[in-house]
Amino acid sequence: MPDYNSIFPLPNTWLLLLSFGLCIISLVLFQKQKYSWALISLFFTAFFLRLFMAHLDPFLHEWDERFHALVARNMMHDPFKPMLRASDWARYDYRQWSRNHIWLHKQPLFLWQMALSMKIFGVSAFAIRYPGVLMGSIGVIMIYRIALLMTANRSIAFLAALLTCFSYYPLEFMSGLFGMDMNDTAFSFYVVASLWAFAEYSVKKTLKFAVLIGFLSGCAILIKWLPGLLVFSGWGISILLNIKKENFKTNVIHYLTALVVCVVVFMPWQIYILHRFPLEAHFEYEYNIRRLHEAVDGRSGTWLFYINNFDLYFGQYLFWLLPAGLLLMLFLKRYHTRLSLVFALYFIIALAFFSLISRTMVTGYFLLVTPVGYIFMAIAIYHLICHEKVLRYLYIPAALLISFFILNLGEITNQHDPGNINHNNGGDWTSKRDNTLIYSNLRKYMPATVKVIFNAKDYEDVMFYNNDIDAFYSYDINISDLDKIKKQHFLIAAFNAHNEPLPDFIWSYDSIFIIKQEIK
Repeated sequence: MPDYNSIFPLPNTWLLLLSFGLCIISLVLFQKQKYSWALISLFFTAFFLRLFMAHLDPFLHEWDERFHALVARNMMHDPFKPMLRASDWARYDYRQWSRNHIWLHKQPLFLWQMALSMKIFGVSAFAIRYPGVLMGSIGVIMIYRIALLMTANRSIAFLAALLTCFSYYPLEFMSGLFGMDMNDTAFSFYVVASLWAFAEYSVKKTLKFAVLIGFLSGCAILIKWLPGLLVFSGWGISILLNIKKENFKTNVIHYLTALVVCVVVFMPWQIYILHRFPLEAHFEYEYNIRRLHEAVDGRSGTWLFYINNFDLYFGQYLFWLLPAGLLLMLFLKRYHTRLSLVFALYFIIALAFFSLISRTMVTGYFLLVTPVGYIFMAIAIYHLICHEKVLRYLYIPAALLISFFILNLGEITNQHDPGNINHNNGGDWTSKRDNTLIYSNLRKYMPATVKVIFNAKDYEDVMFYNNDIDAFYSYDINISDLDKIKKQHFLIAAFNAHNEPLPDFIWSYDSIFIIKQEIK
């Protein structure tokens, strides 16, 4: 029996216990009004919890983690040539993002981050998740700061940060279970970062924060295109509503400066790919436009699609706190500030855009503003469940946190249970782990000169762990492809049949090595 612990650093219960212990310390420090130390402790709470999540599954998930991982793996060697399949000798269709060569289906920033992580920590399913661990942990602190600037209430800000830290939905993106894994995690981070910069700008009114807004928004666009402009929507409306104020001209200059910086950040890549990969680039731009008026890939829904998923985003038993907190914020005079109203606008604009304008509906799209929703939930908890005097005592927020955490931990345990035979609709957990063990050790099981592998159940995984191999499903190859292989004198190998027998013409090849290890 193989020693999996020597190959996969399996989920460590101590990470979970450490995270929970640091959270209690953070609560104690907050109660003692040592706010900076409380936030540092909360950051590491979030960090170790997300690290635990990143190590839950020692394999790449079907949608869409394995595709992102493979492209990032290839970008380790050529960061300006995003490729799914590094070689182009076999047939491919540039219109099929899961089967092509040059891969422009997503913008590149999160892929560069994943590639850099693998450069540092080595090629593994865990390494590609580490950037999300760091971004998610920083995001907890940003939400604290945004909530504090919105409400001028440290208790609400801390509750919002706790909710962001322990909420199930963003946590699962750390594990790669939810599509689009690190893409949505990074996109949400940079959008929220741009909103944080705007919150700071609204208080300080300095040009440097306007520049920072533009830079962070440009980074968001370099991950998931134009929804990264969200920060400019509420900001622009707030400027127009204050058109008669003395500082109107300065506000407009700062706004336009931020826009210019944003364009400077994201435009060079667009020019580059249009010049170097024009066919693929034009197709992907058209594909993105189709999302607005067509339910691509069958991803459709009614205008209530995202509202119906509030229990997923905000908790099965807690989602009602969001509209309650939003209403409280709008009706309580203490929150009638320009900043709080703008953030309400951000949430509503995002919900309206994805519900009423975009015809393609994906649950992950809404991740970009779910952290803002946690601020509204914190307002509701503060006014409806707790009170400022009550919050002085540690046991009340601690009891709420423990209950919330236990509910989330139960769902996490269920989703990542090795006994779950329908894990993420792609086979059982143990089989995926065992298959990954074979893929990562393929060179031990076949001649070193093998360049092509047929009948690969997970061709992306084979190429991720073996960057010098081309892998194909049995139905991906035809006689003309085999002729190309013969001309290049490649030594080929094939897995034993796993519900996909090899085509008869493959056996006409002079030399084919059958891999004895069985793929489940």
